[in-house]
Amino acid sequence: MSLGDKNHVVPTPPKATKTRNASQGVLLVAVVLVALNLRAALSSLPTVITDIQATTGWSDATLGILTTIPVLCMGILALTVPALALHLGRKLLVVIAMGSLVIAMLLRAIEAAPALLFLSAFLAGLGIALSAGVIPSIVRDQLPHALGKATALWTSAMMASAALGAALTVPIALWLGSWSLALAVWALPAIIALLFWLFAERNSPNHDRPPTVFSLRTLPWRSSLAWALTLNMTINSIVFYITIAWLAPSYVERGWSQEEAGWLFGIFTVAQVGAALLLGGLSARLKYRRSVFSIAIMCTAAALVTIGYAPTFQPWLILLIFGFSISGSFAMMLGLLSEYSTGPLSAARLTAMGFFITYSVAAMGPFFSGVLLDTFKSWTIVFSVVAVIALTQLFFVRRLRRNVAVD
Repeated sequence: MSLGDKNHVVPTPPKATKTRNASQGVLLVAVVLVALNLRAALSSLPTVITDIQATTGWSDATLGILTTIPVLCMGILALTVPALALHLGRKLLVVIAMGSLVIAMLLRAIEAAPALLFLSAFLAGLGIALSAGVIPSIVRDQLPHALGKATALWTSAMMASAALGAALTVPIALWLGSWSLALAVWALPAIIALLFWLFAERNSPNHDRPPTVFSLRTLPWRSSLAWALTLNMTINSIVFYITIAWLAPSYVERGWSQEEAGWLFGIFTVAQVGAALLLGGLSARLKYRRSVFSIAIMCTAAALVTIGYAPTFQPWLILLIFGFSISGSFAMMLGLLSEYSTGPLSAARLTAMGFFITYSVAAMGPFFSGVLLDTFKSWTIVFSVVAVIALTQLFFVRRLRRNVAVD
């Protein structure tokens, strides 16, 4: 399996080269520490969104923008990270990414200036996009014999980051007596990751360039297969990021405490860890792959309808199924980015196109679902509409055949 997450996938590495800089163990620890910062910035904020709304009086649409901004950064920077890495060097780009996340989290501590949350969202998106865009190629070059291990560790740590941010932010807020300080606490793992990364890569060249860079016009815009895979990823991500923004608030507004809603959100993200580990490497081996995709899509839609109409019906089980199905299907699609490529450069082009469109479009989901909520004041309507969106993915799954490739 290629190293990847919701931001980036790396093709099969070239033949063995020696690890030039950090030892394998030290570099893997550094990778895990960086990955532990790639979702907490997104998952921690929705768990205290009702407190933010009480403090600011902002509408649901405005609050949705706080999730839209970082996801939009992830989409736009999918095309620019290779060029930035070429000019600045990959090692320095990770330092900039972690520094950006530290500043983003610390800005959230300033409760007296809530507008800084928008700047924080931008800096968080910048840090996430830069890290996810550049570390996989570093691992591919420096750890060619540990790519599978790094893939599992990267993906699991990233999903664990989401779970920790969702489950622990409200208890921390209750302990500190402040939602803003609780959000700022997530600067600590970013500081640790930054310091350990500097230690792990202390002997690597500052200007560590990527082996290849591509231009926008060389992306596979005319490939129907590339568009089929991209649309599958896009619809999945629209549903995912709407859920990230509104799942916890929906339970709070329907009778759960903030802490209970945070734990429910944590269950949703923990299921994603299991899905990434179990299904991430199966896309090439499953005999009835399109059937598995279809079942996962229908489970996702069914879970959304249940959350909308019957939120009290076995919420732990429903969120386990939901998290497993939506993340598992995306993890399998990540594998297709490599399977459908003819080589490393082909994979890089397909990945750039896929994630540019996926995140640029999915970024609008939290905002427009917030508009829907402002208009109808109904979680049932919101989750029903999202379920319909999820089901549209069935129209594109049938094109994900075997033994085909994107040039």
